[in-house]
Amino acid sequence: MIAATTPVDAISAFLEQAGYRRLPSPLEIAGMKFAVTAALVGTGTQPDLIIVADTVSDPEERTRSKLEAIARALDTVKSRRPLTAILAGPRPSASALDAISKICRVLPVGSSEPAEADATMKNWLAVLTPLNIPQGVDTIAEPMLELQRAVANDDALLTGLIAASAGGKEAVETLLHKKIADRIADSEATP
Repeated sequence: MIAATTPVDAISAFLEQAGYRRLPSPLEIAGMKFAVTAALVGTGTQPDLIIVADTVSDPEERTRSKLEAIARALDTVKSRRPLTAILAGPRPSASALDAISKICRVLPVGSSEPAEADATMKNWLAVLTPLNIPQGVDTIAEPMLELQRAVANDDALLTGLIAASAGGKEAVETLLHKKIADRIADSEATP
């Protein structure tokens, strides 16, 4: 993680490393300029326009007002980008969060212990970053072979039934009926 002097810088640096591009300030949409702490835009499969607001320096109402104006400007230009607000600093009141959440997606990012700051920020902002899917194993187990190995030499009937299962339900039933008939014939033949 890049050392940052403020939470906004840390958030911006984290998102830039995740593939977002920082936009110049003031943010300009449809000829209107917006004084925002930081703005980033997703690239590739990340279409979000992200506004990072500093709740220490901007009052709740001013933050809500800016976000509302940005949302209206995006609507004016018929933008299909989702708007996301990251609120860095003290958590706004429930009513302020509710009002902002009616305008855009809201991610309040509080403060954390310095030793855990990177991990905590990664968790808070995970919804904005691509999901890392581990690569699968090159060799895939064959279930029937695994089953045959598990019962190998333990029981001739089980081994035969497993082998017959490759022929489908009818093959298994035929073999099972034959084995039962053979056992009955053997028991009747023995005095």
